[in-house]
Amino acid sequence: MNRFLSVIFMTLLLQSVSANSIEDVIKNPLNLQQCIDVALIHSAQVAQANANIEEYRARLSEVQANYYPKLSMLSYVAPMFTVIGDASTPDVERRFDLGSWGPSTRLEALLAMPIYTFGRLEAGENAAKARLDVEMSRLREAENHVKVEVTKFYYTHLYAQTLLPHLNRADIRLSEITEKAEELYAESSGKVTKVDLTKLAYAETEIKKYKFIAEEGAALALSALKHSMGLADSMNLTLENKKIPKPSFNTKFDDLDTMIEVAKNNRPEWEQINAGLAAASALRTSEKLANRPVVFVAGSFEANWSPTREDAVNPYQYDPYNNIFGGVAIGLKLDLDWALQKSKIDAANAKLMQVNALKKLAITGIPLQIKKARSDVMTQQETIQLSRKARKAASKWVLFSAAAYTSGTGEVKDVLEGMAATLKAKRDYYEGILNYYIALAELNYALGK
Repeated sequence: MNRFLSVIFMTLLLQSVSANSIEDVIKNPLNLQQCIDVALIHSAQVAQANANIEEYRARLSEVQANYYPKLSMLSYVAPMFTVIGDASTPDVERRFDLGSWGPSTRLEALLAMPIYTFGRLEAGENAAKARLDVEMSRLREAENHVKVEVTKFYYTHLYAQTLLPHLNRADIRLSEITEKAEELYAESSGKVTKVDLTKLAYAETEIKKYKFIAEEGAALALSALKHSMGLADSMNLTLENKKIPKPSFNTKFDDLDTMIEVAKNNRPEWEQINAGLAAASALRTSEKLANRPVVFVAGSFEANWSPTREDAVNPYQYDPYNNIFGGVAIGLKLDLDWALQKSKIDAANAKLMQVNALKKLAITGIPLQIKKARSDVMTQQETIQLSRKARKAASKWVLFSAAAYTSGTGEVKDVLEGMAATLKAKRDYYEGILNYYIALAELNYALGK
């Protein structure tokens, strides 16, 4: 039922977005959810998953087509010389001159429909339906993966954008300190040495380097976000947020056992495994029944005509040139190929073993994935709290050391160490926020939400 509602939702969403061009959709700044909505429609991963669904839906139709009647026909026209007489005539006359040739026509038609296959056709249909269910769940998996990917690039871009103002302010502040230091050095008071100016120059180049890295990182993350959304890199995409938002820690997380139960109900991988087991089992049953006969009902029709041959009036004489025949019959068709059947059964057994191996892997792997993601979220929460305190302490450090240095009572070493500590604390703080959002997305993915 949830899968059915999901398909309806995506269809309506696709129709609403298709009504407007993609340029109209992204002309306004987008928030995270809007970026995800666009990605779910235009992402290549989702498009590929939908294409796979259509492929296996067609394969199901191909299997179901075996239930319906099949019509085969053969028709031709050939030149034929004249024969005087028929099978009851002792002597016949053959004429090969040019005026004795004429057409010989033939039409054969056979209409057949299976009525009983001893369970083989039904097993094949069940296998195809289960395989289609696998692709439907893979679509959900692809959508969840796209959501995580968009979330990562969205917040990575905002993370880099958030760091840039702090780096710019540090650059300005360092320029002011350098200007004051150069004035003190020019006074030859001894409070500032040439070594101090060199250290300040080095710090200035380091800040410019990190600014360049942040700018490039923001641009690259935005390009990656466009790629995940299925947009061309040349398209203009602006985000509603200008910097990474502070997270709310009001969310209460369930215990690990509860989360594992949630994942059992939500993860599309479990649907894939269950549907895969059903598909492999049904395929094996179908191959085991491959040598069973097929009961069918058929109707045939045959018509021949040639003006160069006399019509035989005796019904016991075979006349392939001038006759009409038709009828209906029930028949039995049997194809025996034990070697081929064994190879196909072995292949079905191997597929069943593969799915069972995946199930075994999921039984231990999914809980581990949930445990790690839950731990990462908790860790990043604590990291953010500690980084916030470190950020405040570092800001006071650089404030006091800069004031002391510009007044001539401090050392440039304290200023540079304070600024480095401040930038590192801010970077750690915002990086913790970025990692928190990514860990939260990974946790939701692990839970199948």
